[in-house]
Amino acid sequence: MAAVNYPITGPPMPFPAPADGSFPIRIEIRDLQKNADQWNLYLLGLDAFKSLDETSDLSYYGIAGIHGRPYRPWGGVQGDNPGGWQGYCTHTSILFAPWHRPYLALFEQQLYGIIQDIASKFPAESQARYQAAAATFRIPYWDWAAAPEDGGYFPVSVGRATNVDVITPTSGGKTVSIPNPLYTNKFHPLLPGDFVSQPSGNGTIPYAKWTSTLRCPNKPTSTLAVSEEDQVVQSMTTQFASIQQNVNILLTDPNYTDFTTFSNHELINEDPGYQASLEDIHNGIHGAVGGPGGHMAELDYSAFDPVFWLHHVNVDRLFAIWQAINPTQYTFDRVDTLGGGTFVIPSGSDENTTTGLAPFNDPSGQNYWTSAEVVSTQTFGYAYPETQRWLFQNDSDYQNSIQNTIQQLYGGVSNSFANGNNFVVQSAPAAVATAPIVQATQVENQKPISDAAPAPAAKQESGFHPIKGLVHHVQEIFHHDESPPADTDNARGLDLEAEIGKPDENKPEPKAITYTDYIANIKTSKHGLGESYRVHIFLGEFTPDLKSWHTQDALVGTFMAFGKNTTPGDEAETGCGKCKKDAKRDVYITGTVPLTAQIFSEVQKGNCPSMDKENVLAYLTKNLHWRVTLADGSEYPRENVPGLTITVATTEVTIPVHGRPQRSGVYENHPEVTVGRPAGAST
Repeated sequence: MAAVNYPITGPPMPFPAPADGSFPIRIEIRDLQKNADQWNLYLLGLDAFKSLDETSDLSYYGIAGIHGRPYRPWGGVQGDNPGGWQGYCTHTSILFAPWHRPYLALFEQQLYGIIQDIASKFPAESQARYQAAAATFRIPYWDWAAAPEDGGYFPVSVGRATNVDVITPTSGGKTVSIPNPLYTNKFHPLLPGDFVSQPSGNGTIPYAKWTSTLRCPNKPTSTLAVSEEDQVVQSMTTQFASIQQNVNILLTDPNYTDFTTFSNHELINEDPGYQASLEDIHNGIHGAVGGPGGHMAELDYSAFDPVFWLHHVNVDRLFAIWQAINPTQYTFDRVDTLGGGTFVIPSGSDENTTTGLAPFNDPSGQNYWTSAEVVSTQTFGYAYPETQRWLFQNDSDYQNSIQNTIQQLYGGVSNSFANGNNFVVQSAPAAVATAPIVQATQVENQKPISDAAPAPAAKQESGFHPIKGLVHHVQEIFHHDESPPADTDNARGLDLEAEIGKPDENKPEPKAITYTDYIANIKTSKHGLGESYRVHIFLGEFTPDLKSWHTQDALVGTFMAFGKNTTPGDEAETGCGKCKKDAKRDVYITGTVPLTAQIFSEVQKGNCPSMDKENVLAYLTKNLHWRVTLADGSEYPRENVPGLTITVATTEVTIPVHGRPQRSGVYENHPEVTVGRPAGAST
């Protein structure tokens, strides 16, 4: 039965409504910092929000608890499932993206109200200014897939500053220092029984005893652990190129124009070109920021970390961008024949666009929002920089603008070739090596690398990270397609002649380029280990120091599986009913780690002869490696992970002379790269 007291509308529109039909914009966090008044109000508002009574449903603590723990009814919304299952969140579900939209709107609605109240308390000489800033405030996002201007792959305002300067209504216009509300969330106190400590490896992660949220805790099983924010920065820097490529694939590959394939990571199609998803990318960010044992790395606790909201607003933004360029594809009608369901969605339900998104009530307070009703962000009073439809005369111009922006922000490798026929790459700061490098081999009875005898230390070279810096000509590393691709004349996008100037008459005419994109596909049982775990994909030599596995240069990317302990009667048994049913039906999930950027780096360093496909596949066969770690960061034998399979696939990408890159959507499996190795392709 739906509650009647918590209708979710999002913040109200400014009054009077803008004549141009515009909506307030959710902007990137570093852009919000440039608006001094809104940034000041954001920090004050978030600090006040987190200070509310934790027993209130509308407190920061209460709203964060909807996402996982403490698994109790919120807002009077009782479960309709006969089995009495617990939990509302819809991970590994077609409802993943639409469910989080009203969830964010609820958070934004409450924060907005607090900020309005704060603005009204400023003295008369500044009150109008702050109230004007508050009127259009919307929560920001952190775009973890776009290269930031300041080079910080984890925002300084979130991960470095333990204190911030703000102007309060009573500080007389002068700044005062307060604990940074974006850095951590200090419980006051953690309510007894709400969190449980989690056994992992040979220890226990003490979630029930930590007094504040942690990121990359230095000792994941110690009650005295502290955050190591530099590890978050290094992890995001190291994996940036792979993350960016993943977003580009999801928004430009024709295989992901269907909502079912785009939305979530449950294995539906065995074809190698359908293994990516918005949820998979989302998982990787959770894992990179949380690190082993960190709150963001466990969905039960992740929403208590302030960065969760910045992360999920970006997920919602990518969802909105996808909707804008695939306006007729947001539809689904999927019968849950395998026994899923949630606390309020019975097993066997037909999950479609009219399924209620509990516990989120619409403005009537009598009914749940549905996926069909949350199709537009404007329903909740906001848009994103890319989705300002009112700025364009027609849909074609609107979609063309978005596609150009996708290419500009997430084009990565292909952008470097399009701009002046040069490939550009920059080395990121090398991760600190605390152990000698071990030469990875293809010996299939090889002991876990932590047990192998270390080879003499070798000089580390930084891998491929942001796409700037050293120049390498296209002709030296790419095959050229002598004939223009199909549909070149109709290709929409960048006018490169105007972009880089008229070509030199002595230079040969530019030609279309076709290159091969390389991708590692991961398939595994979600709950097969009874806890969350990571699959690290390496290219080349990597050190045996487990702690460095998420930051060292050889790492290409990490796949995150949010498994749960579903053992009946176990002290750490999850309260998530959907997880228990998913485990019973042995749900398999998939994800991708793009390899192309890192391969370019290996070519530039002379480790791989060229980007010729034959050379690359031979190089991958010898140098692509993967390892598994548990929630606490300890290693787990990859061959013992139920159903874990690592495969390599390729697809072709064409860059027209005057147009955006075009992905073929046709993928080829290369089992020879991983066959015969632990968790490799089967024969």
